[in-house]
This record gives sequence, C-alpha cells and structure tokens, in this order.
Amino acid sequence: MRKDVKIGMLIGTGLCIAAAVWFCMHQQVVEQPRIEDLLAQKKELFATNAAPEVNLGNSEKQNVPAKNQPAPASAPAASSEITSAKIHTVQSGETLSDISKIYYGTSGNWKKIYEANKESLPRGPDTVRAGMKLVIPQ
Repeated sequence: MRKDVKIGMLIGTGLCIAAAVWFCMHQQVVEQPRIEDLLAQKKELFATNAAPEVNLGNSEKQNVPAKNQPAPASAPAASSEITSAKIHTVQSGETLSDISKIYYGTSGNWKKIYEANKESLPRGPDTVRAGMKLVIPQ
C-alpha cells in the first residue's frame, strides 16, 4: 500500500476514535423512571386519595364520587350516565402507552386515553408533554 493511503487511513481512524470519545464524554443521559416504580406510585396515590373533579367533555363540570362514597341522594337520574374517570399528571418521558400500562396493565389501551383527551392533544398522541393533566377513562 502507498504511504499516503496509510497516512490517510491512520488519520481517519484517529478522527473516528476522537469523535467517539467526545460523544461518550458529552452524552447527556436522562434518568427515565422505571414503569414498575410508576405503577407502585400510582397504586399508592389512588389507594389513599379520593377521586378528583373530572370534566368528561360536557360543558359543566361533574364531581365523580370516590369508590367508597355513595352517590348523593339529590343526584339526578342522568348521573348514572357519568363514566368514572381518573386524572393523571404526565411525568417526564411518559407516553400514552406507559400511562396505559399503569392504569390498565397493558400498553394497548393508549387509544382509549387519546380518545378521552383529544381536546388536549389536537396534534396527535405523540404531543404528550410533562405536566399535562389527562383524563383516564375506566
């Protein structure tokens, strides 16, 4: 092999190694919460707290009773049509599939969550951001 080709290969290899070292040193690793940890947190949260007030798409707000509380006696017959739901605050790095795994045990029900929150996600299911409050239908 000619001397100039050998020098070119040596320089190219050196540049590749230098670039790999630089990227490894400057890589920002984001700590992602493990799904098992999120599931444990949500179970603890919903085991101790009453259900929050939920807007199910109607113009007026409706108060969803907690599981152990009876419905108020003055509630009209239309209250039987109210679907029980929960509110989830999206954490950093979560997707609709992750949230579905937390509440339903499977990641396949993300469409159900998306359909219930179409007003909050007008650009599609990939626009979920940390801090958003999503309705989780039953």
